[in-house]
Amino acid sequence: MPVKIKRGSKPVNGLSGPISMQQVAEHAGVSRSAVSLALQHHPSIPASTRDRIRAAAQELGYRPNPLVTALMRSRRTVTHASTVRASLGFLTADAPTDRWRDATTHRNFYAAATTRAVERGFSLEEFSASDPQMRPERLIDLLQARGIHGILVAPLTGQKNTLPFNLTGFSVVGLGTSVQAPEIDRVADDHFYAAHLAYNQARGLGYRRIGFALAADISRRLEHRWLSGYLVAQQQHSPRTRIQVFMPETREEIPLGLNAWIARHRLDAVIFALRDQKKMSCAPVGTGLISLSVHDNSHITGIRQDEFRIGAEAIDLLVEKLQRWDTGSPRSPRLQLVRGVWCAGQSAPGAGLSRQALLPEK
Repeated sequence: MPVKIKRGSKPVNGLSGPISMQQVAEHAGVSRSAVSLALQHHPSIPASTRDRIRAAAQELGYRPNPLVTALMRSRRTVTHASTVRASLGFLTADAPTDRWRDATTHRNFYAAATTRAVERGFSLEEFSASDPQMRPERLIDLLQARGIHGILVAPLTGQKNTLPFNLTGFSVVGLGTSVQAPEIDRVADDHFYAAHLAYNQARGLGYRRIGFALAADISRRLEHRWLSGYLVAQQQHSPRTRIQVFMPETREEIPLGLNAWIARHRLDAVIFALRDQKKMSCAPVGTGLISLSVHDNSHITGIRQDEFRIGAEAIDLLVEKLQRWDTGSPRSPRLQLVRGVWCAGQSAPGAGLSRQALLPEK
């Protein structure tokens, strides 16, 4: 049955507070049901009328409550045995689109976010901003058609720091610090605290000449937070123990100059901004090796990031933003930090002791 269109209503002026769907209807000169259907791209509303209603909504600053929208959509389609559950989007930007699953950290983020989303009454659906068959405009239309207004952004890979996505109309939270444009709220590991803690724990093991090896491209992506933590920790001790950081451009270059740097500075321990056992094993066996990113059941000494808490807190922040209708780029972006913990391991047994082999002998 076609929707009856009202004619001759006057524009709404001097509005204050949240704009209602009824006010949009009066401004556009249509019924409230026509507004509801038009904003859902329903084919019963002529395209010209849909455009007019959407223009009126934009002019008035109307923003639908995404939670109510999802609930009403579910009521129209849900069976008696089903559970009403709104959806959140998990947006990746990898090429190929499933490459993010190669990283244990990213898989842990996703697992924690999925579990937390269900606990908060949502499901988490994966979308790719780098899918060659999905233009950005088409992706936005798809999300809106599915009633998805909350987006959790996966860490960007490689040297990417820009998200190719228009945030207008969406609540957005990023995992990690890699997304630097557009500005968004993010939840990440406390890298500064991790490097500072690792340095002091190394001193507690008796090490005194403690170096730091990291790739410059990684340091930039993390806004130099690991580097800052290490440098500040050094300043708290004798100038004689302050070591120049070993920072080639990429992690692949670390093994090439590692041993010469260790010998030049007479290091007894090295903090690495990686967990690659092959690259770390290039160091002499008398050098303690500490990683700023270790996983459970690892024999590597270092910091274990709380990846599951990061994923869960990112969902909590996203739901909070949805409930406030907080969309688009924030005026004051938040960086919510989660501290990791120190894990003793075989790769740094203590000053004067040779570590066990990190890799099995061939």
